[in-house]
Amino acid sequence: MIEKRNWNSKIGYCVLALIHLLEVVASTTYTREILNNKPPFQVRPSWLQTCKRSNPNDADCFHHLFEGCFPALVAGIPEIGVKSFEPLHIDQVSVSKGNGNLVLSGGFQNLVIRGPSNTTVQRANLDLGKRRLDFELKLPRLRIRAKYNLKGNILLLPLVGNGDVAMVLKDVNTAVYTKISLRNETQTGDEIIRIDEMKVRFEVGAMRIHLKNLFNGNNVLAASINAFLNQNGNEVIAELRPDLELGLADIFHGLWNNLFSKMPTKLWLL
Repeated sequence: MIEKRNWNSKIGYCVLALIHLLEVVASTTYTREILNNKPPFQVRPSWLQTCKRSNPNDADCFHHLFEGCFPALVAGIPEIGVKSFEPLHIDQVSVSKGNGNLVLSGGFQNLVIRGPSNTTVQRANLDLGKRRLDFELKLPRLRIRAKYNLKGNILLLPLVGNGDVAMVLKDVNTAVYTKISLRNETQTGDEIIRIDEMKVRFEVGAMRIHLKNLFNGNNVLAASINAFLNQNGNEVIAELRPDLELGLADIFHGLWNNLFSKMPTKLWLL
């Protein structure tokens, strides 16, 4: 299942998928827990590397292991019920912000996000003693298409409309910090990693956005709003950044718990 306060601050981000357009993820139908009935792996797949349990970060081992999962995630892993995230599909992102420079309500539906397959893992660290799993991702370009329904104000400018929206985010850098626990998988009793808490921080180098059918098709007003959003893209994202980060954490939490629940540690921590 984004994802505000300072119009003078620069740069904000979004990910993986995630990641969206301008606003509060008060709720999304991309749930925090993504459960399926597929059994976990009992034989290590070829793409899953192994690391020493005593020192999983030795020679950047966990970094390489983590990065090695991405091609499989891009393609999808149907045998354990993990869907492809290229493109990443999100049913809905709700918007609810009622004060400050932005006053908006409504949301975005049927989001299709392309570009997660080009993710590069900048850093990945697993500390079993401190129960931490942290990583940093770089995404050069995310392209988002969706339906929108919004009404409210940006500064003193009114914004109202519904229709198609297209957005491009460039140079997206995401840092993810988690607290984990080691649990027994319910079906087999095998030990798995579970993410209990997650925080996301992000930066976006640039944003382009186009909202169609603003003001019931008034092209003059629509052009003004779209021009304003694009001229002030970094400031818009910075204004929304705290809520975007919460929304991304919600999406990532479910994605990674779904994967880790299907990868017993006996297969990759030796």
